[in-house]
Amino acid sequence: MQNFFIVSITSFIFSTVLWIIWHFLDTHVLFFEGDGVFFYFPHAARVLCIVYFGYKAIPGLYLAELFGPYIIDPGFYTFSIYIPSLISVMAVPLTLSMLNSLGFTLGHTISSPLNSRNYKHIFLITFISSFFNSLLVNLYLSRNNLSFPNTITDIDQVFRFFIGDVIGTFSIFLFLALLLKPILRQAKINNS
Repeated sequence: MQNFFIVSITSFIFSTVLWIIWHFLDTHVLFFEGDGVFFYFPHAARVLCIVYFGYKAIPGLYLAELFGPYIIDPGFYTFSIYIPSLISVMAVPLTLSMLNSLGFTLGHTISSPLNSRNYKHIFLITFISSFFNSLLVNLYLSRNNLSFPNTITDIDQVFRFFIGDVIGTFSIFLFLALLLKPILRQAKINNS
């Protein structure tokens, strides 16, 4: 039970920090201003936390999906976000379930068809979950006549969601890989 709380809190903090960084870049950095849809960082938290921590990360990620927009801008959404946030968080478990049903289980061994330490598998999960997220959230929005301010829910918005999720996850994964590689290398040297 203690592990559950630690994973949930870690996932919540990681996702919330990515929400804040994403919003800052989208609103304050001149060459990114207003283009935040093309690099959506919070999807990286969903993918990385669920792949590495498992399903115990889902409650923390869901709370961060609800909390993130309200901490940065209380009027960010003009509609209730409970269902779209749940769909977004559950896109990654849906992807893992689909891959598992096709015989590609996520494992921690080299012989596993999907290895969580292999970046190609992380990107496969990212692409599929981004597709599910963009399609299902926008389907929900269009079926309920909901939309973001000054936009309509259409195929362009689905494409922007998909591209933003993929580029955002790739950016965060690359940043973390570059940041953690020297740290892990030094730890390996110290253990030798």
